[in-house]
Amino acid sequence: MVRTAVILGAGRGTRLRPITDTVPKILVPVRGVPLCDRIVDSLIAAGIERIVFVVGYLSERIVAHYGRHPHSAKFEYIEQVTLDGTGGAVRLALPAIEEDFLVVFGDSLFARDAVAAVVDSPARTVIGVVEVPDPERYGIVTTDADGTIVGIEEKPERPASNLAIAGIYKFSVDAKRYFADLPLSPRGEYEMPDAIRMMMDDGIPVAAVTFDGMYDVGTLAQIEELEAMDDAAFAETFG
Repeated sequence: MVRTAVILGAGRGTRLRPITDTVPKILVPVRGVPLCDRIVDSLIAAGIERIVFVVGYLSERIVAHYGRHPHSAKFEYIEQVTLDGTGGAVRLALPAIEEDFLVVFGDSLFARDAVAAVVDSPARTVIGVVEVPDPERYGIVTTDADGTIVGIEEKPERPASNLAIAGIYKFSVDAKRYFADLPLSPRGEYEMPDAIRMMMDDGIPVAAVTFDGMYDVGTLAQIEELEAMDDAAFAETFG
């Protein structure tokens, strides 16, 4: 049973300005609810007992917001001063991790069953994925007949599948050493997919778990699109 989750929430969200001039990206409201609130509630409903937030920009507002949460005693905060990639954020959280753990991007909307689907998977190393019509815009995985991932590609020109990486991961505690040993990528960041490739190269099976929907909230136009959705359609997908 996974009991610890790491939420990545240090980004500035510059494409969401002027909202993010005063609001951290993971707290940007969508239909009246801060983005990350839905994630936190899903984690708690799935049995997560401890949430580690990796924070940076306007971190004091995140700490104040979740300090009022009914489960605030379960929350911890780690500051990411240098934004050096998703792998860099996970590296900062490693000293707080002593068992299998989740990693969740705090600035997306996920289908209401998404967190539970990843938590409940019998596999210890999992990437949550969604089927998309435009896979060239995403990180894409390819799988074998058993659903085990055999390849990861970032925004491929000729995608081999339509399974997009959705931003919810489950790792065994053994993954800590791969993140600790992660080299900088050519663009000067620690990349989470690189750590996963290192695991795969060592023969660690990585499963793909597909769920019904994900929405990467990165621009004002995307927020407007979500606000304009029919109430029933929104609730059916995102709860």
